[in-house]
Amino acid sequence: MKKIASLLLGVSLLAACAPSDRRIAPSGDLVANASVALENGRIAERFEAAEYILIGEKHDNPEHHDIQLALLQALVKPGDVVVFEMLNREQQPVIDRFLSGALPDSELEKALDWKASGWPDWQHYGPLFEAAKDGGARIYYGSFPKKELRRKMILADDHFAPLSAVLHDDLDLQIKSSHCDLLPENMIRPMSNIQIAKDKKLAQELVENRQGGRAFLIAGNGHIRKDRAVPFYLKQLDKEATVQVLALIEERDTDALEDPFPLYDTLWLTSSTPEKDYCADLRKKFGKAS
Repeated sequence: MKKIASLLLGVSLLAACAPSDRRIAPSGDLVANASVALENGRIAERFEAAEYILIGEKHDNPEHHDIQLALLQALVKPGDVVVFEMLNREQQPVIDRFLSGALPDSELEKALDWKASGWPDWQHYGPLFEAAKDGGARIYYGSFPKKELRRKMILADDHFAPLSAVLHDDLDLQIKSSHCDLLPENMIRPMSNIQIAKDKKLAQELVENRQGGRAFLIAGNGHIRKDRAVPFYLKQLDKEATVQVLALIEERDTDALEDPFPLYDTLWLTSSTPEKDYCADLRKKFGKAS
């Protein structure tokens, strides 16, 4: 498992529990592993007391996956559950075989058809599945097959209270921005609806599969926002839920967070990945000049 020994070198922790915590502060002594890191601050107490622990990521940042791995290794206990945004319902039988020992770790990537999934390299996610299994946790899918997601573009009524108009409009703006302002206007709300459908599904899987242990979520930072994502729906399903939300944020992205604490309980600041032109493929798809 790579780089665990140097996991926290140069990393800062931004913790939000009270107004006095609203500052960027060094994480403390340089430490060798996540267990020691958790003992160095209130983050340990929060995680131990929580029934639901939501851990975010920027999907293509390797450091985020190193941190997630160390946290799962330190925190997961037998009887816990780990839900992954990256898995869909059709892949659950493969995961069940993996957990039972019928499918070797070395064959999991191929059995999940990971290369065709669109997610970053297996080397970032494979160790997370292994850590959950080694810790005695059950693993569950958190998303829909792609063909079913298309049907989620038009939302049907369900038992969840809907987002307010303000929050839905805000999500629309984020969807538009994250797609480089290239989406046709008539696609923005349907794409927002997909995001909402995934948030609801993630919340449902966490609650329905917890069964007395703790439930962990591995998902993109957008899915763990407290104002309009998984925690919003989680509280509707489990009103007494104790939830901790940890976002892994690249240092260069902090300027966009004027006040992140209504969104997350804790920010873990990391190094930034090299600059990429994420919009290039979209410009090509929509025939826009660069």
